[in-house]
Amino acid sequence: RIKKNKYSKSDIEYISSIASFAIISIENSRLFDEALEKQKLEKDLEIARSIQQNLLPKKLPKSSVYQIDAVNKTAKMVGGDYFDIVEISKNEILIAIADVSGKGIQASLLMANLQAFLKSIYKQNYKLQEASNFLNDLVSENTTNGSFITFFWGILNLENKQFTYVNMGHNPPLLIRDKKITKLKKGGMILGVMKTVIPYEYETVELKSNDAIILFTDGVTEAMNINNEEYGDERLENLCLQNSENEAKSILKKILADVELHTKGANQSDDITSLILKIN
Repeated sequence: RIKKNKYSKSDIEYISSIASFAIISIENSRLFDEALEKQKLEKDLEIARSIQQNLLPKKLPKSSVYQIDAVNKTAKMVGGDYFDIVEISKNEILIAIADVSGKGIQASLLMANLQAFLKSIYKQNYKLQEASNFLNDLVSENTTNGSFITFFWGILNLENKQFTYVNMGHNPPLLIRDKKITKLKKGGMILGVMKTVIPYEYETVELKSNDAIILFTDGVTEAMNINNEEYGDERLENLCLQNSENEAKSILKKILADVELHTKGANQSDDITSLILKIN
């Protein structure tokens, strides 16, 4: 104001209206930016979810030697859970499960790289230990921003029922036999952290009729209820022991139902993935 006259009531009302308009404009701009960011995030999540689902097996193999069933239940914020089941020869089947660090497109692209590396490696007929060392080197060379993968894979020989596996820092699968649990821990460090210095170890297990192997990601055991209590390893193990005589499909249904019961009313914070292998 050039003149030092007092502001009139109309002056104050005019200035207030201008200020209100400016505030509204700023708020509208902020809301618009937020809407665009939300729209972009939703689009990214949609792309990531599409990538993730396209990497999973479209159908599960059938055999007189084993039963197999699997599920991947994605959270709203797409994570990097992955599983695969591949008939690599007439007498061998490969099963794998992984949890890629991070969420969204970055995790999905790393998962896609993992699957590409897997396909490249198992077609070259490497032994599982050698293949694991090679896989880790490939992932570590092509991973940025500190990303990593917990990973478990194994090959079942359908003739002698030998199961050879390597665990790369993943939740140990549960081998259930005669109402007892053995955890499949043999392996080495998490996949992709650094190039292989200490070779991965492997183990071969002689599977018997009615044995069950329960593979899962931490989205199962760390599923939270409304009181922020985890589902937990102990509850999963007890449930699997109680239902180990059931078919693979039934065991999986029991796990999903019990996790859902535990988390009722809470938002799903992580992908839930599980794979059940049962020997006939």
